[in-house]
Amino acid sequence: MFNPLLDRLPEDYNGWLIRTDFRIGVQIQLCIADPELDDCDKTAVALGLLYGNGVPDFQTAVEGLRWFLACGNPANEESDGPQDAVFSFEQDAPRIVSAFQKVFGRDISRERLHWFQFVPMLGDLAGTAFTSVIDIRTTDAASICEKKRAEFRRMQKRFALAEQYTREEQAEIQSVLERVKK
Repeated sequence: MFNPLLDRLPEDYNGWLIRTDFRIGVQIQLCIADPELDDCDKTAVALGLLYGNGVPDFQTAVEGLRWFLACGNPANEESDGPQDAVFSFEQDAPRIVSAFQKVFGRDISRERLHWFQFVPMLGDLAGTAFTSVIDIRTTDAASICEKKRAEFRRMQKRFALAEQYTREEQAEIQSVLERVKK
């Protein structure tokens, strides 16, 4: 288990050099969430991103990927299954950059930051537009007083995470739209 108070930020996993910049972690997360990739492709791309040149045996590589994404904390590796996303590294990127600047005085668009530093900092962005948008997305509209509920729902719609469709779904949608236009 990684202890940030006692341990140096790791640059390898079991002797295998890894790419530790937070951008790699973000790219891996985007890859894993990509509906156009099957599980084999997601794994291959994620391992290629993490290890760059020289990937260890498959089991070690996947264990290293889990370890990296969990910031070296085995408790973070365990999951109760898929959870609904509350933010998007693509859609919320400007808000995340702005929040890091506001809270930590760091322009993460211009500097390197280890993934193991980035993830806990991401959780400490209270009082920013980023966390306000997450609050809007996760609050049940029924809990808002009736007088303000319509406006709140408009805000939820405005800040909702964009639907991601596969190429096949996009082609079907386009086909339906073309038939409707005729």
